[in-house]
Amino acid sequence: MKLALRPARLDERRAVYLGLCCSDTTALHLGAPDYPESPVPSWDEFLRDFEDFYFEPNKRAQGAVLFIERDEGEEGGKGETIGCACYACFHLQPGLAELDIWLLRREWCGQGYGTAALRRLIETLAQGQGIREFILRPAARNARALASYRKAGFVDVPNAAHAATLARVLRPEFHAAYADGDYGPAATALLTLRLA
Repeated sequence: MKLALRPARLDERRAVYLGLCCSDTTALHLGAPDYPESPVPSWDEFLRDFEDFYFEPNKRAQGAVLFIERDEGEEGGKGETIGCACYACFHLQPGLAELDIWLLRREWCGQGYGTAALRRLIETLAQGQGIREFILRPAARNARALASYRKAGFVDVPNAAHAATLARVLRPEFHAAYADGDYGPAATALLTLRLA
């Protein structure tokens, strides 16, 4: 499986929003009925969460959004955008990144694209920025996402160790804003991957 990750530009932010908040897969991770504690953001809310730096080449040390594309030659692909991957470092201790990923169509789920894209993103960040530890914080009940993350090498942090792990990885000034996760402390899973 050949995938490419292409950084999204600022003028492509609307496409990122549509993929996250208005696609065939949005209900798999956002909004009622399954995720009422994490409602689908409005455009203005999205702009607050995905600040300009996510799309600016000179700010990639803070974080970025990347399009996941099937490479030319992949059957039916032709460079087609199939999803987005995101990483953020600004709120974490040095050497860490928090990752997120979403595909644009349900038909692409379960095909290994998410796992392959995560592996590619980890490799890119390790080589380009020296990131050695990665975290993911999906909904604890999102079984399909959890299975994909485990296939990519992530390990579940037991619930009893969440607080200590978050205290270690989050910069103190961001702890209050980010410790609870998108789904609340009881419903947000925590997975980590450390490179040797």
